[in-house]
Amino acid sequence: MSFYNFVAGPLLWLSFAVFIIGLLVRIVTFVKVSREKDKIIYQHFNWRYVFLTFARWLMPINPTVAKTPAYFLLVYVFHFCLLVVPVFLQGHIILWEESRFGFSWPALPHLLADLMTLVVITIAALFLLRRILSRDLRLLSDFSDYALLVIAGLPFLTGYWVTHGTLDAILSSYSMQIIHTLSGELMLVMIPLSKLSHFVLFFFSRGASAVEFGRRGYSM
Repeated sequence: MSFYNFVAGPLLWLSFAVFIIGLLVRIVTFVKVSREKDKIIYQHFNWRYVFLTFARWLMPINPTVAKTPAYFLLVYVFHFCLLVVPVFLQGHIILWEESRFGFSWPALPHLLADLMTLVVITIAALFLLRRILSRDLRLLSDFSDYALLVIAGLPFLTGYWVTHGTLDAILSSYSMQIIHTLSGELMLVMIPLSKLSHFVLFFFSRGASAVEFGRRGYSM
């Protein structure tokens, strides 16, 4: 088995396993701890509070967004593109079609996928610079805050290079494909092991907070 076949085969499936199992463990742990420490939330649980807070934060229509609209616009666009591009990229869909599962679904147009990829790369770079240049953010940041931004942006940067042959004069497309696959696998593995898990745990923590504040008469 070649190194590429190992990276795109067993290592990829191992990364998916860590991603799925790790997230399930994080979710179960969160619910278990919250049931032990915040029993009152479950005694007053109300789906109305949960749906209202999701609407306010995902739409977005909340005071925090209104205070810094430009920043939060970048945040929402970044997360949207970050989630949509890997799932609906034609190259990724073809890999699923050729796998043992044979799954397939509609893909993004090439031009739109390129544009969204560049958006992710640009905003990730802006967030990284903002964290480096802002004294207040530097005081609140540790190494992982910088590293996770790089980890999130690297699969998109290398994917763009693979698609457009940007570094063909320096690295072969074979080598760049390996780097791209490894960067995607690193991101998959880091999601349940780091703050990147917030893309799932957000809904649980925000829902719990909404119930707690909602029963007291405040909105979240």
